[in-house]
Amino acid sequence: MRSRGSFAKRGASLLCIAGCMSSALLAEPAITSDTDVTSAAVRPREGSEVAIRLADELVSFFPIADQAQAYAARLRANAAAGRYDGGTRGSLAQLLTADLMAVHKDGHLKVFATNEAEQNAPPSPPKDLPPPIQSAKWIAPGIAYIRPSAFLQKDDEIQAFRTFMEEHRSARTIIFDLRNDHGGGNAEPDVVFSYLFSRKTPLTRLEMSRATFDQSGWPFPVTDTLEVTKTESKVIGTRYALPGAPTPLRSAKVLVLVSDVTASAAEGFAVALQSTGRATLIGEATAGADHFGGPRPINADFSVFMPIGRTYDVKSGRDWEGVGVQPDVAVDPKQALVVALQMAGINHDQAVRLDAQEVPAQPMHKAKLAAR
Repeated sequence: MRSRGSFAKRGASLLCIAGCMSSALLAEPAITSDTDVTSAAVRPREGSEVAIRLADELVSFFPIADQAQAYAARLRANAAAGRYDGGTRGSLAQLLTADLMAVHKDGHLKVFATNEAEQNAPPSPPKDLPPPIQSAKWIAPGIAYIRPSAFLQKDDEIQAFRTFMEEHRSARTIIFDLRNDHGGGNAEPDVVFSYLFSRKTPLTRLEMSRATFDQSGWPFPVTDTLEVTKTESKVIGTRYALPGAPTPLRSAKVLVLVSDVTASAAEGFAVALQSTGRATLIGEATAGADHFGGPRPINADFSVFMPIGRTYDVKSGRDWEGVGVQPDVAVDPKQALVVALQMAGINHDQAVRLDAQEVPAQPMHKAKLAAR
């Protein structure tokens, strides 16, 4: 078995990019060589060897034991039948991922064709990701509005959230438009929560097996907003909202817009506000990318984004992998801002005009996004 560094050190940045709160802004491996590893032909028996090794890794690390066994059984049966002995490394990575998703869908689990240099290089966010904050303003008197694309945890982006919250601290309604938010880390949500909560409040929990923890370590920075406890079988981290200085936002109406593109840490943000009764969610069920994890090499030419734990709602104990976070007000996501503005006291015609000024940088449905 590989060293603790496989997840805790080499994968630390991608673990956070993939969602420290819940975890599928799935960053692509950085390309560091001139050789296109994806177009290289699969060597004889290489595909079967990769599948069998991947099956073993899933049994060791995937957080849901019965799903891990089902994944492994499918891979081993397909390997024995010769399904993976041919094509290019890129096509093999896609085939392995498709076969896994045919067993159980997981918002993060994915196989990549990568060489060793790429496996050791820092991950890079998807090339077509819009600006981290697409819009942040007073959308109407007393109504603050912000539309992020991701929570990338960069200093300037964290400061941008802090500035937005401070400049709009007098808002009677604040709208978080997550219909294009692919997830990320916790730094930006921590800033937001410090303005919205008046007392220390548990939000979500992250859980991984003690065996995985002992081999790989805890994958997230332990901060004031995260408390970690250990048992013989599990390691559990509880995320908290920690209040900052008192502001009128503590009593403001909070509305969160969601779609099936809303993923990973953005889902964790939404469920934290919903579960605590602090916000109303408007739109459709989110992407259902709950499991957190990081990159792990399979061999010198393939790697996998391996989920190693799950995030769940403190109150219900349920996670949202595969099913998404359900909205409180179910509407077509394209109409979610209009509905939110009306809930904030804007008449319909004006709400339609304001909505027309806020055009998301990407489609608000996964099918349309994938077709781009």
